[in-house]
Amino acid sequence: MDKYFVINNSAGDTSIQVYEKEQLLKAISPDKDGLTDYGHDLEFIDKVNLTKNSDTNYWGAAILIIKGSIVIPKVKEVIKNIDIE
Repeated sequence: MDKYFVINNSAGDTSIQVYEKEQLLKAISPDKDGLTDYGHDLEFIDKVNLTKNSDTNYWGAAILIIKGSIVIPKVKEVIKNIDIE
């Protein structure tokens, strides 16, 4: 099942939270005072330009949401033989 990974920066510290869809919607939806789990005036990053904004220290109050699953690379043994008849 896909999860939602939220990457943000607060006071120079980068953090990643993992949510189910309903949990995320609750976290980013403003309450009656306009406050979300990530504060007021929440902005969303729509793309990561690796030469410009890959450093989260420059994101301000913006968050990046990635939908997916964690993968772990597995070692695969490959044997290549040459044969002549």
